[in-house]
Amino acid sequence: MIEPTDDDERTNSLGLFNTAEAFRLSAMALPNIKHGHAEKPRRFLYSHALELYLKAVLRQKHRIATVRKFGHRIRLLMREAETLGLVVGDNDRTVLALIDDTDAMLDSRYIRTGSKRLGTLDEALCGTCKNIRDGVGTILRKKGVLVRL
Repeated sequence: MIEPTDDDERTNSLGLFNTAEAFRLSAMALPNIKHGHAEKPRRFLYSHALELYLKAVLRQKHRIATVRKFGHRIRLLMREAETLGLVVGDNDRTVLALIDDTDAMLDSRYIRTGSKRLGTLDEALCGTCKNIRDGVGTILRKKGVLVRL
């Protein structure tokens, strides 16, 4: 019989980073459809990738139970990642704050009516996702985690 591994062994920085990378690459591969709610899947994929990249770097310091307590709060994840050496530029900080402030991740998963101030968030999400990926990847490689950059 195979003994189950604990959550800390199963959910490590490499796994979180690679899963984030799968979401980011999937977002990039989606066709650019200009009508309806076509932006929602792409926004969700980028937002979730950002969350997972940030959690990948937090996993270097914290047990997975602690990382989970941050939930989907991108701003808190970002702040903690910065204490671990992640450098977040002003534009990326604005995009990450916008995800939190507007519930952009939830809006991308569920139908919500009313006005929104998301505008051209898709392009910004793509750039921020790449920047956060590169920063987290550099930190992880310095810690001996063999991520592809």
